[in-house]
Amino acid sequence: MAGPIERFLKVITPRRAKAGGIAQTNTYSADRTGQVLTAPTYNEHRTDIFASRQAEDSKKLLQSLFVHDPDVSAAVNAFLTVADTQPIFKVLDADGAIDRQGMQSLNQIISVMTSRYDYSKGFEIKPTFRQLCEEMRYMVLLRGGLAEELVFDKNQAPVEIRHVDMATLEWYEVEPNKFIPQQRAPASNEEISLDIPTFFVSFFRRDPTKIHTYSPFVSSINTVAARQQVINDLYRIMQSTGFPRIDVKVLEEVLMKNAPADVQADPKKKAEYVRSQLTNIQSQVANLRADQPFIHTDSVEMRIFNEKNPANGLDISSVIQALNAMNQAGLRSMATILGRGESGVNTASVEARIFSMNAEAINQPIAEVLSKMLTMALRVVDKTESRVEVNFRPVELRPLTELEPQFTMRAARLKEDLSLGIISDDEYHLEMYGRIRPDSAPELSGTGFMNQSSIGVDENKVTPNSDPMGRSLSPEGSKSANGSDVTKKDGNS
Repeated sequence: MAGPIERFLKVITPRRAKAGGIAQTNTYSADRTGQVLTAPTYNEHRTDIFASRQAEDSKKLLQSLFVHDPDVSAAVNAFLTVADTQPIFKVLDADGAIDRQGMQSLNQIISVMTSRYDYSKGFEIKPTFRQLCEEMRYMVLLRGGLAEELVFDKNQAPVEIRHVDMATLEWYEVEPNKFIPQQRAPASNEEISLDIPTFFVSFFRRDPTKIHTYSPFVSSINTVAARQQVINDLYRIMQSTGFPRIDVKVLEEVLMKNAPADVQADPKKKAEYVRSQLTNIQSQVANLRADQPFIHTDSVEMRIFNEKNPANGLDISSVIQALNAMNQAGLRSMATILGRGESGVNTASVEARIFSMNAEAINQPIAEVLSKMLTMALRVVDKTESRVEVNFRPVELRPLTELEPQFTMRAARLKEDLSLGIISDDEYHLEMYGRIRPDSAPELSGTGFMNQSSIGVDENKVTPNSDPMGRSLSPEGSKSANGSDVTKKDGNS
């Protein structure tokens, strides 16, 4: 009979997961499957965040800023590029050793979810594992966490990892620190209970006193809005005084000399005549560019405002620099990453290193949620008690050719551990190649293949005369130590 510890450690898999999954995507609606999905208007570039932030929440604002704001989109692109490193999968048994059979089963599960197609079903979008991880990174940056559902088919085989927008989740705290999720589908406003074992969440630096998360970029909204306001003001200043503008001066004296006699005699007609001439001239020059010719009589004088120094209307460089620094802080990025580095090579290297560490951090919640989902998939398929551990390679900004000496040194160190039996063959291959040992490769753990063969020496025959240096240092006429390689005059050795 199993003891309490054994019963506690026993893995209990779900009886049967619902085929096809439960959670919904933001664009799905059961009553509109025959309709074309609404395409975006692609007019985000016309949105003024300084005005729209008063009406929309931070979730909607960031979703728009991720696309059309240059600084935010640059920071997102930099995070996604730098954090795109190779995932390493390990299947560990209850004792923490590599489970080779479990590794082979896990490879098949990942292959089914990412690269195996049923060509009898028509068109199918099946993201690769790299694309799947990239989408998860995007969700971490956008929502501050991940919500994923592991979808099984009718044969209880895992076929899909479905993203669930955390902005659509609602939470109930049924007991202290026990939360139950529910989704309110955006397309249908339907309430869907996600109190199921195939639903997983992972948070990125969440406030532990709250269950809801924020994007790490939410602090940049006010700075982006302030910067937009300054740019709008700058546009208006440039239109007024910053660049050349046409100034038309009408000489009333000359104008009246060419007026009809009845107009000159009547003050009322005179005023109306002057207004009509001004309106006529205004209509001719209203849409005239500063570089276009304008033909006129001597009753009109043309000149340019600010013609001596047209571009020196206002120096706002200090304001822009301050807003850039605030924007950089809100985006968790460095000046070098956003293309504004001015502090030299050493500072750029430090900034790049700090940014790479920030990029590595967003892989942690992804590794956690993948470990949980793949562990469940493996246990359902193989009925095993092994678990899956997912890790990502560290971010490395140097090129592979420059890293080759470091790879060689790491291989030598790992081979020494492998020779001594400190690590297994599978652990060595996972560290070096990201996969377990092939069946064709020999098992070398603990064989001592790295130890040099020792040279046997008879210590009774070692004397100073055994080497040329020792013989040369022996003074003439001295009694040398006995050696088999020395022959005396009398013929005795």
